[in-house]
Amino acid sequence: MCAAVKHSTRGPALIPRMKTKHRIYYVALFSVVLLGLLATGVFQFWPHSIEASGDWAVEKRSAALPVVRLPSDSPVPERGDLSCRMHTCFDVYRCGFNPKNKIKVYIYSLKKYVDELGAPVSDTISREYNELLSAIADSDYYTDDISRACLFVPSIDLLSQHALRIRETAQALAQLSRWDRGTNHLLFNMLPGGPPDYNTALDVPRDRALLAGGGFSTWTYRQGYDVSIPVYSPLSAEVALPEKTPGLRRYFLLSSQMAIHPEYREELEALQAKHGEALLILDKCTNLSEGILSVRKRCHKHQVFDYPQVLQEATFCVVLRGARLGQAALSDVLQAGCVPVIIADAYILPFSEVLDWKRASVVVPEEKIADVYSILQSIPRRQIEEMQRQARWFWEAYFRSIKAIALATLQIINDRIYPYAAISYEEWNDPPAVVWREFPDRLVGYPGRLHLWDHEMNKWKYESEWTNEVSMVLTGAAFYHKYFNYLYTYKMPGDIKNWVDAHMNCEDIAMNFLVANVTGKAVIKVTPRKKFKCPECTAIDGLSLDQTHMVERSECINKFASVFGTMPLKVVEHRADPVLYKDDFPEKLKSFPNIGSL
Repeated sequence: MCAAVKHSTRGPALIPRMKTKHRIYYVALFSVVLLGLLATGVFQFWPHSIEASGDWAVEKRSAALPVVRLPSDSPVPERGDLSCRMHTCFDVYRCGFNPKNKIKVYIYSLKKYVDELGAPVSDTISREYNELLSAIADSDYYTDDISRACLFVPSIDLLSQHALRIRETAQALAQLSRWDRGTNHLLFNMLPGGPPDYNTALDVPRDRALLAGGGFSTWTYRQGYDVSIPVYSPLSAEVALPEKTPGLRRYFLLSSQMAIHPEYREELEALQAKHGEALLILDKCTNLSEGILSVRKRCHKHQVFDYPQVLQEATFCVVLRGARLGQAALSDVLQAGCVPVIIADAYILPFSEVLDWKRASVVVPEEKIADVYSILQSIPRRQIEEMQRQARWFWEAYFRSIKAIALATLQIINDRIYPYAAISYEEWNDPPAVVWREFPDRLVGYPGRLHLWDHEMNKWKYESEWTNEVSMVLTGAAFYHKYFNYLYTYKMPGDIKNWVDAHMNCEDIAMNFLVANVTGKAVIKVTPRKKFKCPECTAIDGLSLDQTHMVERSECINKFASVFGTMPLKVVEHRADPVLYKDDFPEKLKSFPNIGSL
């Protein structure tokens, strides 16, 4: 025992010393790792972009932020000028001339604001505001040169008024280097007001600053100056709902909001008693097992439903005002492709300056809530299906992420400053062209080409002249189902792929042959928005300018027809042009005045 103890006490002395070269290696490795961590922290920090990390990450960094102490007598901005409009309170000359018609947005660097006693003015930056600043910093609007900026965004998180000290936050705004009574400053707020009155606009005094707010009423919204934005729903971003085919669903009308006003609930329950299972009125669950997230569940009596999945079982979904006008439930409903029935008097709908909400929702006055079922029944089924599609597209384009909300807001302001380059009504409201989605078994695109039988040569000929007939569309501007890529790669008959590789030509003709052979259908040729022009395409070494090009294209057609053992291409005289393209009435009234003739 004694020997063992003696050996134990000498243990450290018996450990061999690390060789010098090994020590140098590990010290160097440790130094590299440490420098890497420091560099990563600096890169993730301001000003170029902010990682979309949780509050804890920002909180850990806050100790290193510059501290700005606000004496109690620091200046406080004015309450906010309700008469402000772009021509009175916005200095457009700061935007200057920009050949790209893009405003430049500067984001102030992060600082830690404290009162004269050292207490923080507000909580750490939220995940949502972190993502918003990152979206702006990574966009084409961003500039890190404050002298070039047209618009200024504070790095002070105002999204939720509940987390703010009103007076001190206003004092922090007044400390911004270019504040100038809030001129050309943009503030984002989604949850305005607080108990007991819950005002519909941010209560923080803000002088002339523009407000992108999530709960405006007609009394607080400055038309053409403020921007009404959605109340972001983290739930709809976390739960992926697949797009559902439009049409009538299991429930005609559904209400899923919790803690709605008792009078509204009584009205809805009366409708449910009258119309039975066509209506479903859900509320908060009180009988859930421990560990189940109540926010993702809704209940009717003792029946439990998954939320927001249950919204996809309804044709129409009620969106009622709560303590605040703006409700995150609107985003959930849109994602589900359920037509929102908005019952919130005086509510300014998100992005209503540019979005046509009549195409995606039904707005019912609060006094008409008892008639809502009969109002909805009068809507034709085809219109309902179109509204469901539009609702889903609004969510995908403008609601699905903080980034989408931020960029849509900046685009609206950009369009005011550069109106001659503004996005049109159609571009804001029309989903991207889906001719091709309706015809997944066709090649859809432009320009068109034709194959002809040459009686003198007794073989097929490739024709690129513009005619009324078409049998192929070039794949440079064509849509088709990805399945045909698989067929081209693995199921193309004969040695066609080797032929294409050897000649460096005709892959588009091969795809036309393949699709037509599999489906037995002709291509659909559509008209481009403008006549195709390509000044850069006149290089003397261009493939299509080679004199042998047209001959090779004809040879390809004959080769492919031989391999397939038939001529699968179908000649048609049809093309898909937008309505009103060539109607005889004024150009300015046409929906598509810029369509070319290619």
